[in-house]
Parts: sequence; structure tokens; C-alpha cells
Amino acid sequence: MYAILILVLANICISAYAFHKIRKIHLSTYRIENNTFRIDREVHRLYPQIQAYLDLAELLKPRRPLPLLRGWAASPDFLMHAASIALTERPRIIVECSSGASTIVLARCCEINGSGKVLSLEHDPVYAEKTRQQIRTQGLERWAFVVDAPLVSSPDPLAPSWYSTANLHLEDERIDFLVIDGPIGSSGVLARYPAMPVLWSRLGSNCFVILDDADRPEEAATIEKWVTEFPLTKQSLAAEKGCILLRRQVSSDNGN
Repeated sequence: MYAILILVLANICISAYAFHKIRKIHLSTYRIENNTFRIDREVHRLYPQIQAYLDLAELLKPRRPLPLLRGWAASPDFLMHAASIALTERPRIIVECSSGASTIVLARCCEINGSGKVLSLEHDPVYAEKTRQQIRTQGLERWAFVVDAPLVSSPDPLAPSWYSTANLHLEDERIDFLVIDGPIGSSGVLARYPAMPVLWSRLGSNCFVILDDADRPEEAATIEKWVTEFPLTKQSLAAEKGCILLRRQVSSDNGN
């Protein structure tokens, strides 16, 4: 009887050990499959960015390699959309919200066109100087200017802080192309919403507006407020972070 009990206990221990090992193998297999899926998904996301970067480099032929893209910076697919608009529509005045790689791309488009200029609103003095250095490195000083634009509070206490336009000297000129990739979300709820009410009166009648990160909930909500409050049409453009192209609705009565 004692021997049988020992045998039963031994079988239980062996079974428990085997179950433990099988469970570990199962978990390891799950992790491997999950990591494989994530890697495969990232490869599928990365390939279009590589293609867009190569197309962008071929289109612009910059003097120096473009700054690092993706992450906090604009992705190649978004910059390709922006460059295509700039080269096709040949805007005279381009204003962008947040400086960086997009400043270089847009300035190079102006240089290729032989006309136009980029005014880039930047709230961070350190980052503004980095962008100015990139502009000098690329030999684009004639085409791009970083505007010191600290974030300032709105008269509306519920509205987020937004770029100061005190140094945005447009005189009587109108904005032909507005590129929105800032400010950072931590500046307030719907951080990019003020772009339209602040700059609306300065937009040309045929102005193009392009917004990055359109797949994020706050940007999606911002777009809906814009098209509700302003006569705008919207079009989605394929991009990994989401991209929306906006244009004024043209009145059939007076063409404005």
C-alpha cells in the first residue's frame, strides 16, 4: 500500500512538472508568434516609408541627406504629399506649424520652383536653432525662415495655448499653403485647433491646408470642428499617421 502511494505521488509530481514545462513552452511559443506578428506588421508599415523616402529624395535631390524622419518627425509619406502639393501648385507663401524636416522639404520645393518662401512657426528656441542650422547646411537660407513663435494663452480660458503670430510678418500677402504638424499635444486639449481661427483671415482663396497625425482622436475631433465652423472641404490622403487635405469651399456665386 505504501509503495502504491509513493508511485501515485511520483506520477502526480511528474505530471505537474510536465504540465509546467508544457505551459512554459506554450507561453514561449505565444511570445514568439506575437513578436513575429509585430515584426511582420512593422515591416509592412516600414516598406511604404522606405519607398516614400526614396521617391522624396529622387524628387528633391537635396544637397545633403534629409534629416531623420518618422517618430516625432514627419514621416516620408506625409512629406511626399506636402512636396507634391508644393511642386504642383507652386505656392508663394507657405506657413507651417512646427519646424523640422518639413521645413527643409518645403524650402527645397520653393528652390526647385524658383519662387515662394516658407515661414515656419516654432515655439522651442533650441529646436528653432537646429532647424536654422539645417537650412544653412542645405543652402536654403533664401527660401525658408524660422519664426520664433512662443506658445501664448488664448483670451478664451478653455482654448489651448498656440503659437504667437507677432513675428509672422505677412504684410498684405496671403497664405497659399498651410502645413500643420504642431504644436505638441501637451500644450492643451485640441492643441492644433487654433490654427484655423487664428490664420483663417490670412488664408488665400485657393489655399491648401494639410494636417499630419490625422488618425489621432484629438486631430480627428479638430478636423470635424474645422469643417463645421469654416467652409472647408476635406480629403483623406494615405499616410501611416493619417493625413487630411483641406480646401476652402468655392462659392458658386462669386467664385471666392
